[in-house]
Amino acid sequence: MSITLLLFIGLIGAVGMFLGDMTLYFDRADYENDGTLNPVINIMKNVSTKRLYIGGILGPINSFVYCIGFYHLVVMVNDRYAILGWILFFINCFGIVCGGAYHSHCANLGLIGRHNDEKTMSEVIDYMAFQKKISFTLQAVGLLGVTLVILLGLTILPRWMAIFSPLVLVLLTPVMRKLPKGLHMVICGGWTNLIFVIYYVMAIICVGAM
Repeated sequence: MSITLLLFIGLIGAVGMFLGDMTLYFDRADYENDGTLNPVINIMKNVSTKRLYIGGILGPINSFVYCIGFYHLVVMVNDRYAILGWILFFINCFGIVCGGAYHSHCANLGLIGRHNDEKTMSEVIDYMAFQKKISFTLQAVGLLGVTLVILLGLTILPRWMAIFSPLVLVLLTPVMRKLPKGLHMVICGGWTNLIFVIYYVMAIICVGAM
C-alpha cells in the first residue's frame, strides 16, 4: 500500500472523527470554555438521541480508520529505522483507540444529562477523566516520536514538516480558544482532530511533490 494512499486514509479518519465531534455537540450558539465538560454537556443533553448515537459511534469507527492511516509511520521512516516506525505505529494506534472509546462515551454524557442525575454524571465524568489521561499520555508519547523522527531527518518527509506535526499544532490550542463565536465552535471544538487533518494534508502535498 502506497504512502499516499495511507495518508489519504488517515485524512479520512481525522475528518470522520471531526464530524463525530460536530454531530455530538455542534451548536450555533457556541459554548464557553471553562475547563470542564459542562458546556458541551449542556449542548448534548438537548440534541436528538439519533445525533448522540451517530456522533458517538463515529468515534470507534474512525479510530479504526485512523489506525490504518498510522501505518504510514512504518512506510515513511528510512529502512534502517523500521523498528522505530513500528513502535510509533503501535503507540499511536493504542492512543487513538483509547481516544475513540472516550469519544464514544461522550454520547453517554448527553443521555445522562437529560435526567439531571448528578451522582451518575459525576461518576461517568470521573471515569472519562481517567480514560482521557491514558489516551492523551499515549498520544503525547507517540506524537512526540513522530515529531522527532521528522525533525531529525529519519523519514522521507522534509524536516520542516515537523512544524505541522500534530504535537506542535496542539500547542496552538490556547489561541483557538480565543477565536470569535462560530469559528470557535467549529475549529476549537474539533481542534484535536483538525490538527491531524492539517498534518495529513501537508504530508500528502510533500509526498506528491517528490
